[in-house]
Amino acid sequence: MRLTELRLCPELAQWRRDVRDFLGAEMAPDKTADHVDPSDLTGLDRAFERRHQREAARRGMLAVSLPKGDGGLGKSRAWKHVYDLEAAYHGAPSIDTGVTLCGFVLSRFGTRAQKNRWLSPMVEGEMLGAIAYSEAGAGNDLAAISTTATRVAGGWELSGVKSHVTGAHKADVAVVLAVTDPKGSARSSMTMFLVPLDAPGIQVRRRPTINRWTLGEVAFLRVQLDDDFVLGEVGKGWSQAMAAVTAERGSLAHYGWAERWLERLPAGVPPRERARLHATAARVRAFSQRLIDYELAGRPVGYEASVVKVTATELLQDIARVARSGSGPGETDWTAMFEEGPPFSYDVLEAIHPTISVGANETHRDMIAAALLDQGPPARSPLLATGNDSVVDACADMATDARKIIAITAHDALGRPLYGQQVGNFQVARHRFVDMALAAEAMELTAVEASNAPPGPQRDYLVSAAKVTSNEGLLDVVAGAHQLHGADGYYRDHPLASYTRQAWKAQSQGGTTAEHLERLARLTE
Repeated sequence: MRLTELRLCPELAQWRRDVRDFLGAEMAPDKTADHVDPSDLTGLDRAFERRHQREAARRGMLAVSLPKGDGGLGKSRAWKHVYDLEAAYHGAPSIDTGVTLCGFVLSRFGTRAQKNRWLSPMVEGEMLGAIAYSEAGAGNDLAAISTTATRVAGGWELSGVKSHVTGAHKADVAVVLAVTDPKGSARSSMTMFLVPLDAPGIQVRRRPTINRWTLGEVAFLRVQLDDDFVLGEVGKGWSQAMAAVTAERGSLAHYGWAERWLERLPAGVPPRERARLHATAARVRAFSQRLIDYELAGRPVGYEASVVKVTATELLQDIARVARSGSGPGETDWTAMFEEGPPFSYDVLEAIHPTISVGANETHRDMIAAALLDQGPPARSPLLATGNDSVVDACADMATDARKIIAITAHDALGRPLYGQQVGNFQVARHRFVDMALAAEAMELTAVEASNAPPGPQRDYLVSAAKVTSNEGLLDVVAGAHQLHGADGYYRDHPLASYTRQAWKAQSQGGTTAEHLERLARLTE
């Protein structure tokens, strides 16, 4: 069992085993060896991808979380999350499928005729799709797109250029966001269209990335579309796109990649550095577990999806940098995915991509900040000491202090005047606050996971990771609070002072960071 394993209910655990068995056989080296294609994001050629998707579809895996009426199995998104995690771990080209990229909007907003034409073949693994929202001059700001769809006799005329389109060179259809009311506000001026990429007037150009695979630039040269190609309602494109992005950002694929990258760290990485990466991975595991639990319970998922995206993609960068720095002679050459050779140079370049895909991490921090500051952080941790485990109890006490510090910061520091505004109006301050809040949440969630784990190596792993997380997390919260309070928080009579002194005392309660990193190093060698 992987030490990084998620905690799943029996039915979902069996699904995970079925997926692993399938993907383990599918992605065996003897099957992929003749299909390597470094110019494709998947690392494999189109023939392999289409055959693989058809087989995954035959097993009901591609559309497991789509409604039964749309050809899916009607399971919660937790099932899709588990599939994405395992597909990433095994390197399978069934993550950015037509169903993943286009299935949500087609299922939710498409007509029955559109579903029959586009969604059904995607569910069967017979059709590839793409999303074309972004533009070179807009980036994450969809309100700045300039592609237009103009009313003409019999339908619409689509003109403009979309950039950063994943899989455009092989997709059969793209979901395109275009401005249909230039005079309207951003949220009422856009409309979604389903556009066959072999239609007259479409040009697809492949642009190589720094890691040699390509993204697409798609030019629409007065493309003629009738009303049947409008997806959803005219003028509702913005809200539809936001719903799609929200669904996409919660993928656990990044955590799956992190698991695999941790396993293949080069021998030259010092044990202490490996242990620290595992402690960080345990935090991402806890955030991922929360997402799974919310989905299974039918709870609404909001900023929690952004938390998984931010923490998992930044973990990938940490792993890649440590691996590349720890590479020995003969391990530093660039090697394409699935080609024989060390992957570390490829990984360090690839780790950049997910931090800017589906919204840059800074954009997600903005969303997290808005959610946390709107609802207000709790004044104390929901995690209580149990007396069953002295290490976990120490983590619980530290999490309680972290929550109190965050409440003081939100109430006092973010409201301080600065340059004619409040401190909390500045993005840098809001992002610092987000990192404090995520540190506190990680303290709580890793301790809960450690407490819930049965006796054995994984529990030992999770307990030590929780204590490292609590030790370092509390210090991060204290440091952030002092930065946001400024000089006021440095005085002995300030409420922050006692928490600062206590944070350092708490470092040895239940074991020091050094002691628990040593145990993690032994468990992961």
